[in-house]
Amino acid sequence: MPHSPSAHQEQYRTPDSCPSHGLKGFDVASAVARGEFVLSLSTMLGCDYIFVNHKGPHELLQLKRADKTIRELLDLLDTSPHQSMVVSVIEGAEGKLNFIRYDYAWENRQVTKVSETPVTHKDQIDFMQMMFDCSTSC
Repeated sequence: MPHSPSAHQEQYRTPDSCPSHGLKGFDVASAVARGEFVLSLSTMLGCDYIFVNHKGPHELLQLKRADKTIRELLDLLDTSPHQSMVVSVIEGAEGKLNFIRYDYAWENRQVTKVSETPVTHKDQIDFMQMMFDCSTSC
């Protein structure tokens, strides 16, 4: 999904700062190669917002598998586990975007305690929409 340039471009990563998905053996990279995921990244105030755009539910984002998926995203995009937020973006009926935030703990170099939180409050939706619109495809 293309993203338009923003007047606040200096706050966000440039296309050169999104590493390649060329790592073999990563399920996330395979999903990107098959067109199942479109990844984009936006940075604001030291936090990397990793957006995973997809259609409908995806097995890699189910809670039983989310810890490995989040770890792969962090590795593929070379982002800090302490300063990253993973957000699922699902296009619903009539083009409306639905956001789900994945909260996690980083313990002993592993992703643990993953929970998903649908973004439902209007102010939060507006913020996520703005961050998504300003994100750079990776």
